[in-house]
Amino acid sequence: MANLFPRDHLVLQAAFALTFACFLHSGKLVWDHSTNCATILTVSSIKWASDHVVLTLPTSKTNPFRQGVHVVALEVGGVECLVAHLWQLSHGHPPSVLLFGLGPSSLDPLPWSTSVTILCHAIQACSLLASQYAGHSFCCGAATWVLQHSASTANIQSLGWWSSNCYHRYIDRSAQECCALVASALFSVHDSPLVPSSPTWRDPGLA
Repeated sequence: MANLFPRDHLVLQAAFALTFACFLHSGKLVWDHSTNCATILTVSSIKWASDHVVLTLPTSKTNPFRQGVHVVALEVGGVECLVAHLWQLSHGHPPSVLLFGLGPSSLDPLPWSTSVTILCHAIQACSLLASQYAGHSFCCGAATWVLQHSASTANIQSLGWWSSNCYHRYIDRSAQECCALVASALFSVHDSPLVPSSPTWRDPGLA
């Protein structure tokens, strides 16, 4: 981690915050030189509102026609606030600037290997077993967290897109409705243990 540039830390914080807050597989944000440029997030992918942002993902398994999927991130304050991270990454930069680019020029890739290495360091720093991390750990962890705080099954499916028609249920909600749901389900409790007691935040196959 010593070879990371100052902005790289912010890039990784934002990437991890995005995967958690929007129930994403971490593979959605990583890229390398072989990645189709049209699928890499840029500053133009962000649409700002007064208390939230709408981020357009160019590709998604729920969007086979490649028209883009819109996910909503609420401004919640604190170190976990995705909106604050995105503001620091994008403010003052042209629309074409890469959102998750590493290095002094912010043009270097954010490959899967780097993402996993940094995340494993963070997991180990929390005295957890990094070997139990998997690509779906963020979305599974988010689902476990909101279930422990009384979110309904329908809302969990809606947030995580986990049913045959989940994509439609997600986009049928307005940005304001998504913000209210995220605020009440994901960020309403601040004094519970950071790591759930259940093992399901990790790879379900290892739980």
